[in-house]
Amino acid sequence: MPSAPDPAPDRSDDAVGFARRAAGVLRARSVELRDGDRRRVLATWGSPGRGVVPVARTLDLAEEPSATLCSPVPSGVDVDGDTRALVAVAGERGAAAWLEVVWSGDTTLDPRTAVMLRVLARTAQLLLDRPRSATPLVDRLVLSGAELLAELALTAETFDQLLGGITAVLAPLVDGTSVGVAEMNDEGYLQALPGSFGASAELVASSQVSRTEITTAAAAVFRTGRTMLANDPRTDIPRFVEWVEGFGISRLMTLPMIVGGRPLGVVHVANKPVGFTEADARLAERLTPFVAGAVAHVHQRLELRRRERVTAVLGRAATAIASGVQLSEFAPFLEELRAVLDCRTAVVTFLAEDQPRLVAGRADPAVVRRDVEFLGEVDIGSAGIRSAMSRPRAPGELGWVTLHAPILVDGASRAHLAMLRTPCEPFREPEQAAVRRMADVIALGWTTDRYRWEQAEKARARERERIADDIHDRTVQLLFSGKLTLQRLFEQLDEASPARPTAARALSLLVRSEESIREAIHHLAPSARPGAGLGTGLAAVAEEVGQQFAADIVLAPGCDTGGVDLDIRRTTALLAAAREAMINAAKHAGPCRVRVDLDVTATGGVVLRVADDGVGFPARVTPGYGLDAVRRRLAEHGGCLAVRARPGGGTEVIVSVAP
Repeated sequence: MPSAPDPAPDRSDDAVGFARRAAGVLRARSVELRDGDRRRVLATWGSPGRGVVPVARTLDLAEEPSATLCSPVPSGVDVDGDTRALVAVAGERGAAAWLEVVWSGDTTLDPRTAVMLRVLARTAQLLLDRPRSATPLVDRLVLSGAELLAELALTAETFDQLLGGITAVLAPLVDGTSVGVAEMNDEGYLQALPGSFGASAELVASSQVSRTEITTAAAAVFRTGRTMLANDPRTDIPRFVEWVEGFGISRLMTLPMIVGGRPLGVVHVANKPVGFTEADARLAERLTPFVAGAVAHVHQRLELRRRERVTAVLGRAATAIASGVQLSEFAPFLEELRAVLDCRTAVVTFLAEDQPRLVAGRADPAVVRRDVEFLGEVDIGSAGIRSAMSRPRAPGELGWVTLHAPILVDGASRAHLAMLRTPCEPFREPEQAAVRRMADVIALGWTTDRYRWEQAEKARARERERIADDIHDRTVQLLFSGKLTLQRLFEQLDEASPARPTAARALSLLVRSEESIREAIHHLAPSARPGAGLGTGLAAVAEEVGQQFAADIVLAPGCDTGGVDLDIRRTTALLAAAREAMINAAKHAGPCRVRVDLDVTATGGVVLRVADDGVGFPARVTPGYGLDAVRRRLAEHGGCLAVRARPGGGTEVIVSVAP
């Protein structure tokens, strides 16, 4: 006669224990496990109150058993003003049971909590399943935990979600209520990951422990690879009491995370009602390799995603520059890079003071202004990439890190790109490379803008020359003909003729008009023709002024040098200064000789000297408009003008222009 089947084991104690652990992990007022039609309570812990979830919410859960671990969880506020959430415990035919959780007050379920709820619902399946297998429940919990961590490694979108899942898998296994994970960064610091211990982002970000700080549980476990129990953290970890209190830790178990034989970081399990034991350590260690694998996988996925986003941002920025977008319109692309690299502020500061900064920031305007001033203190002439940081020294203190990349054009620094990140998370090598590439894109934009400006300047110069040529060929010739005619008429009049004074005044007006128009022609079209060199321009100016004023102007041999390499803006400004100096000498120095010298400095700058051996100038002289206008124009391009008396008589005008 066949033996009767073994009676199904009573899981009530396991279910109640599960509800208690789930309430501790979720920080909930109560947790209930109900059957499929929600009529019978299988296990409960805490005080659920008298409210019910709105009917609409219940109906929305029809497809709940097929939800993924990272799907949102429906929730609602009951008649008591408390927040309730329902999560289906999947069975072979729909929902085998429901996990109902209540929090006091109106609580928003964040993604971390949603993942915890769904992981706990999956775990509840083991309590409802009554297999004939004699496999101990704890072994099935470990196996289920490993499967859940593997799924989270593929689906978690943030570390917050991953930490929620790790907490829901690991903490109930050893009767803890919170879990934290710290990963070693490139600077040799164990940095707590977002979502650790369910603490605020600011508190988690401030938790950085040097691997050499062996008096901490994290550093000691990381270096030795052995689990450490601290059932009295204030005594066992005395130097970091403020962090223990900040995270609300009463008891702590710290385990190593190792991937492929390489230490990755540590896992903390906190706040068991009684002290952690060696048995707890052995049990948790069965899952820590899966925790380490999930952390490494999510880190790699998120890093690859960030690199893809950075590549896309840089591609759009380079395309925009190639399409004609000017640097003044470049701020949106700087904002994209700032957001992708999770920085607070990004600033581009140009060496030329007349070019405004480009600024992108996520903080309020006052904070951004302070950041810009702070980042602007760096020497923008530096040609190397640099970083600086200030680490957090107390719970909640964020610290900061900056990265400065020069924007180089033809080997010279024209600007620099500065990024400010807070909290203090050092820029990794791929991130530094991204900032360098953005600096190169901005350099391309600077060069393109300058090329467009020079092309426009050449076009304007050609148009001004055309107008000047028209005036010269028509108006000036007519005035010249009129002057000759009037001069002949004047010469034919008797000296006693009453018309002679009137004719003389008319002739004087024509002469002055011709001189004024010729002056206007020279202002319209200075002798810096597009494509002409500085030496050629100086020769043309000297010839024009010499003919106009019958002046003796000599160019020194160095004026025809080909070693001068100035852009059209500086060349035009320099020639305008030379012309004004030559005209002043011809007008005011009396009969004299004017000498023009041109020297190139070691740094590529230019020094022009226009000297005469005339009468000089008095001690008190009223500055003329022409030289003041020349000074202003030179100052726009980093140049200057000085006038001084020469020893032995005469005047010298010195013009300097930077490279």
